[in-house]
Amino acid sequence: MNVTSAARKRTERSARILDTASHLITRYGYDKTTMDDIAREAGVSKGALYLVWSGKEELFDALLKHEMKRLLLDLWARIEADPIGGTLPALYGHTLLALQNNLLMSALYTRDGRVLGDFVHRQDSQRYTQRLLMSQEGIEQMQTAGLLRSDIRPEVMSYLFSIMALGFMSINTIVPADAAPSMTESVAAMSLMVQSGLVLPGGDNAVAKESTVKMLELMLQQYEK
Repeated sequence: MNVTSAARKRTERSARILDTASHLITRYGYDKTTMDDIAREAGVSKGALYLVWSGKEELFDALLKHEMKRLLLDLWARIEADPIGGTLPALYGHTLLALQNNLLMSALYTRDGRVLGDFVHRQDSQRYTQRLLMSQEGIEQMQTAGLLRSDIRPEVMSYLFSIMALGFMSINTIVPADAAPSMTESVAAMSLMVQSGLVLPGGDNAVAKESTVKMLELMLQQYEK
């Protein structure tokens, strides 16, 4: 077996272990999931885990980066498939749907103690989620480019986006799923609100989409490192 093939097998095994850990932690919670559980479910020895990670917390840190990369790839695919994927309403909507589609990232964003357990109190979840949705800096750039109205301060607009996102991610704790409209319909309505209330007409969709894809590519490169 050559070096490249061996490295690929190690990468594939690590990804399989992390996928297993994600499944167990989102189902049973971080506190109740042990290294033994992960090794047994992944079909490897416990020693194989410790060859890569010093313990559960280090494995979980690797898992969060693994899931963040997965979320970014999902978001990238959604944007690429959408002709207006670079516009703010579309970007916001696709981000919400991609986030909702990733159970671990959803738990991290809402600081779900059932899933994250003691981790949520010991670590800053924003270390992983701070680049999601619209940052104040990103809004300032869009205002300067004439894509967003400038009569609302960037920090206020960023705060409003966070309020809507957090409400979207946690509404199921208040409104039962069978009493709520579909996620797709809800996100489409939120995107229309953003479009009519915050976006200025005349923006270049192609340029915005290209800029968004480049940003995602840079973020993925940073997670690869």
